[in-house]
Amino acid sequence: MNLPSIRDQKIIKSLRKKYSILVLGWNREGTPKEWDNYASGFKLFNLKAPYGTLWLLPYFPLFWGWVFIKLCLYAPRSVHACDLGTVAPCYIYKILFRKKLVFDVFDRYAMAYIPENRNIFFKMLYLLINSLEENFAKRSNVLINISDQILQTYKKRPKNCVTIMNCSEDHIINRSRIEANGFTLLFVGHVRQGRGLEMLSEIVKDLKDTELIITGRVQDGNLLNKIEGVPNIKYQGFLDYNKLLDLEASSDVMIALYDLNIATQNEFVMGNKLFEAMMCGIPIISNVAQELIKEVDCGVVVEYGNVDQIRQTIIKLKDNPELRKRLGDNGRKAFLEKYNWNRMEQKLYQVYEDLLGK
Repeated sequence: MNLPSIRDQKIIKSLRKKYSILVLGWNREGTPKEWDNYASGFKLFNLKAPYGTLWLLPYFPLFWGWVFIKLCLYAPRSVHACDLGTVAPCYIYKILFRKKLVFDVFDRYAMAYIPENRNIFFKMLYLLINSLEENFAKRSNVLINISDQILQTYKKRPKNCVTIMNCSEDHIINRSRIEANGFTLLFVGHVRQGRGLEMLSEIVKDLKDTELIITGRVQDGNLLNKIEGVPNIKYQGFLDYNKLLDLEASSDVMIALYDLNIATQNEFVMGNKLFEAMMCGIPIISNVAQELIKEVDCGVVVEYGNVDQIRQTIIKLKDNPELRKRLGDNGRKAFLEKYNWNRMEQKLYQVYEDLLGK
């Protein structure tokens, strides 16, 4: 991994409350000082490697060998493997030493990262990666996924399958918004193609008293340069999580758009952004997690690429603060009652109580 993802951090924090754990991480960006907040109980593989590219693949055998050696040295009773990139050495350790394996899938790699229909090479790579993931899932003791819908995409599954959604913790933040500053639309995520950013830049540039704030890791510098040329678009960088939460809480609406033709997993995404919007009590505009958004009535579902519909949705929410408040309050209420990390944490504990004994 790079720095632990938000989900990684929640799982680590929860497991530390009840168990003695060791976390193995890959410092791919070569910035060990940034790991200081997570250093306790961490062992790092300090090899710099590319991010978000197939050139990363040759580095994995080195990482896997390092992980396997660490597992042999520390001999844990069970291993919690996060995603396909970590599961291979954990599975070998499970087989050789008869230990337990929890396979926690945040992203189905083939569905999330490989364009299945581009050409024969990508089709074959998609089938290979998908087959590997399904076989590791089948042979794990417990398979964890982030949504019931993603769980249904497996043809092969173990007996024990659990859904632990990416719900947020309830953070103490300032939820006040200053209406005099105009209307703030917030995009959080990777700056790259397939997230509707070019479309949003065309929409907001003509909207008076409207600002689009963007924060996240930049994967397409040319795209960022293009959209930053619009006066009412501001890129805030890749923020610390606490600063990100403050930014979310001070925004009027969050927007999360995904091109489903690029990554088929996006159809089943219920990411941090939705649950953070619910936690902060602000509405969301999105084309994914449609059933949940409609069930809770915490936002507006739109069609990706439908510029007129998205523009009218933004204008409707901008001009109707009472609607924004109602949708935000609905999300906050559902968060407190059901969609929060405390509830997910109890499901995680149940996994380990069943696996290791109380």
